Amino acid sequence: MRGTAGASRRHLLLGVLLGLAASAGVLSVYDGGGCNVPEVAAGPLVSDCDGAIRQAVIHYVSEAAEVVAPTYRQFLRQLPPGVTVYVVCRNRAAFEDLVARVGSTACVLSPVIVDHPITSWSRDRWLALGPSKSHETVLLCPRGEDGVEVWPAREGDQRVAEDLAAVLGPGLGSRRSDLYFDGGDFAADSATVFVRQAMLLRNLQRTVATREELIEALSAVLKRRVVLLQEGPDHHPGMYMMPIGDRTVLVGDPRMAERLLAEPHDREAVESFLPGGTDFTEATVARFDAVAEQCQTAGYRVVRIPLVPGCDGRSFITYVNAILDQRDGHRIVYMPVFGCSGVLNRAAAAVWHEMGYDVRTVACDGCARNSGTLHCLVNVLRRD
Repeated sequence: MRGTAGASRRHLLLGVLLGLAASAGVLSVYDGGGCNVPEVAAGPLVSDCDGAIRQAVIHYVSEAAEVVAPTYRQFLRQLPPGVTVYVVCRNRAAFEDLVARVGSTACVLSPVIVDHPITSWSRDRWLALGPSKSHETVLLCPRGEDGVEVWPAREGDQRVAEDLAAVLGPGLGSRRSDLYFDGGDFAADSATVFVRQAMLLRNLQRTVATREELIEALSAVLKRRVVLLQEGPDHHPGMYMMPIGDRTVLVGDPRMAERLLAEPHDREAVESFLPGGTDFTEATVARFDAVAEQCQTAGYRVVRIPLVPGCDGRSFITYVNAILDQRDGHRIVYMPVFGCSGVLNRAAAAVWHEMGYDVRTVACDGCARNSGTLHCLVNVLRRD
């Protein structure tokens, strides 16, 4: 039995990793018909940093408890009253398992039971648009999820937006885009949405003919200025940059992190934490600098914060993959922290403090080893 359980855990963790990695695939070719984005009767894309969080969505799979439950526990126990977190689960037993692991919360946890497999990653499933004339919020989900042919949980993920709309009633609608994307391909404030370059590669000669056509389609649906990041790490933008309000963007800085890891024991702890060790090569560092330059060109103030890229290109020690809240006259960041480096945790918290944020830390060791952290697990549904 012990060997079987260990094999199941290894299979689960591999599946969690594949859930993020699968987004790089290209599954079909452009048919020459152009992009026909369906009309979405909705308002603009919900900001990542502006307004008080009212409702959020997470997924919970009991088999992934060792990866996600410690992060959920610290995050959910810090959310204030008045916030509802919808927990997408396959059955009531899974929801009760999470509640038992998390313990008492001021926020409300509300189950959304679905009749199909899911992964643990909520962020990629949809974008929240709203309000609109007909709905308070519209969930815009991608044309399809990559990896559905080989992974039933990913096939189930592409049904979650419809599940939420069916359960949460007439104030919530769902629409399917003609574009392929992950929700993590976008990072937005109230004026601009920054979009991952890989989204263009997934759609070019497949749903759109040109870069300009993609930007035009996104601008029409999201009702924000679109900045397509032409260079940068091959990962979701939220892993390496985050708009934080007041036309300011935090961008990860590997050079800063490398300087902070001057002591051998600090460096060794981080090296052993990341799969394959750290990557401070010039080529990798240049990708983060390119993001900073593009944000400046877009008219944003750029502030750098320590970040350590892993040699696998997917695992980062990142402090921008956070959940931001704005309430009671001040800003709050739920910031990932990592057991391998107190020096990096403290330096990152100092940057957020300097930006005027109240820092609330959330341990993210398990999910960081599987290519994501807090922002990847939590999708904000509504803000005031």
